[in-house]
Amino acid sequence: MIETQRLTLRNLQESDLAKLVVELNNYNIARNTSRIPQPYHMDDAIEFLRFTKTLDERSLVCAIASNATPHEICGVISYEFKAEKDDAELGYWLAEAQWGKGLMGEAAMAVVSHAFTSSHLDKLIACYHNDNPVSGRILRGLGFVEIAQCTSFSKAQGKEVPVTNMHLTHAIWLAKQKDRGA
Repeated sequence: MIETQRLTLRNLQESDLAKLVVELNNYNIARNTSRIPQPYHMDDAIEFLRFTKTLDERSLVCAIASNATPHEICGVISYEFKAEKDDAELGYWLAEAQWGKGLMGEAAMAVVSHAFTSSHLDKLIACYHNDNPVSGRILRGLGFVEIAQCTSFSKAQGKEVPVTNMHLTHAIWLAKQKDRGA
């Protein structure tokens, strides 16, 4: 479990699945991801929970919840390590009712810190849909830098969409921490 000023980042649990279905049936969230289908059913949530248990042990998947209501999730954030590569991919979504409050930046900062300090990763990768500039600002705020433009399939949109691929190395992250005075 990771705690921030306002958030509890904890393991995803079976009791979270109903809330996952409610939130991810929002096209405004799903359209900005590659893996979330529309509509989103309980079977999808169960499959996702099973998937999280098969990930490389260096991976981290966290339910995002307010410290005030730690049993009610409002999003998910993860970094998924691929055994055949030396990096992990950062991904996240947040309930639309929570947008604009700075919560995802707060959660992402904590998870990125965990990736570099606890999991000792050398690099994180991420991408964002080009029509989702808020996600790009979050990633840039963490220190991610653009490496390429391409397309990625969005299950919710049912098509290839333009994305920006980014990465954050441990060295860049450390420099950013020094700039922040951390």
